[in-house]
Amino acid sequence: MSVMREGTRYAVEGKVGETLAKALSRHPALVTAVPVTSIVRGPDAHVLIPDEHLAKMPELEYLERTQLEDVGIDPGANSRLASQCTLTPELDGLVVSIAEMYPENPM
Repeated sequence: MSVMREGTRYAVEGKVGETLAKALSRHPALVTAVPVTSIVRGPDAHVLIPDEHLAKMPELEYLERTQLEDVGIDPGANSRLASQCTLTPELDGLVVSIAEMYPENPM
């Protein structure tokens, strides 16, 4: 997968079954993009998923939407929390953009 952050594209390897947040947290240039926002969720990031890959993901559930609204700045239709995105074979080739989050949210 590829990750866009502040205009720079990074190649990130993820494993099927792990979260996008876990994959991002292993990349040295992206570790600051996944601040720990929750003891329960661990590393996390507000990410933007392109329509073609969003269609291959489960619908955003109420609790996930609430968590996203608590930590993401101006979440939109393509917004997800990286901790809520489980990598699947259908998401091979995924390109995400890292969006803004509120700093040091105590959630």
